[in-house]
Amino acid sequence: MKQSLLFQIKLLQNAIVRNICTDMRKHNISAPPSQIGSSIIGYIIRNEGKDVYQKDLEIVFKLRRSTISGVLQTLEKKNLIKRIDSSSDARVKKIILTEEAVKMYKGADFHLKRLEEKITSNIKEEDLRIFCKVMEQMQQNIETK
Repeated sequence: MKQSLLFQIKLLQNAIVRNICTDMRKHNISAPPSQIGSSIIGYIIRNEGKDVYQKDLEIVFKLRRSTISGVLQTLEKKNLIKRIDSSSDARVKKIILTEEAVKMYKGADFHLKRLEEKITSNIKEEDLRIFCKVMEQMQQNIETK
């Protein structure tokens, strides 16, 4: 029986999360409180030197303000981020990482890159390019319809 595409995507996501959690526990690496929390930390690191605000995260991750706000509150409670007043706009706060967040991210980043190599091994570059293109098209379909 052919399984639905959504079911296959969910199975892949479950396998990835399970592998990440197992690998991080095995190597005694602490993880952020959520997947989106980890993605936010990674985004801020990749945009070093730029000011990052909550609104930026809402746009990049295509999540509601309340969702991002909740994740940021959790990251702040875990001492992974700080929100400081913006020098250009008193209504918003700039999000900065703590040393603990940077250390945690760097420890996990090696293992995530290794997992990506593992799940893409034996897959032709052209097939991966097509897969990524199709995934982007699916995301656009969801957003526009």
